[in-house]
Amino acid sequence: MHGVCHCTNCKRRTGSAFGISSYFPKSSVVETSGPTQVYAFHHVAQQHEQTRHFCPTCGTTLFWLVSTLPELIGVAGGCFADQGLPAPTYSLTHAKKEDWLSLPPHWKVYPD
Repeated sequence: MHGVCHCTNCKRRTGSAFGISSYFPKSSVVETSGPTQVYAFHHVAQQHEQTRHFCPTCGTTLFWLVSTLPELIGVAGGCFADQGLPAPTYSLTHAKKEDWLSLPPHWKVYPD
């Protein structure tokens, strides 16, 4: 699953108008480096617990776990070494999308 999220948390996490996320089965993701810095919080708007893992050296968001998606791991779209990330197919928290941002009409939209 590849999509964008317009919630306040994703905007703050990325410093941008939205976050790009890719979700994979946990069993298909392998950590290839050392320990991460962890930040856990309760996502009020989406009513779940989230644990984010950051690079302890540069602070880049690497991946996160969401309590309502226990079998999946979210990976930040900008963390892939190779180009060729599949295009997003959905928009989360679409109601908070910036008015100037246009998205493809065929994307699935989740308002809240």
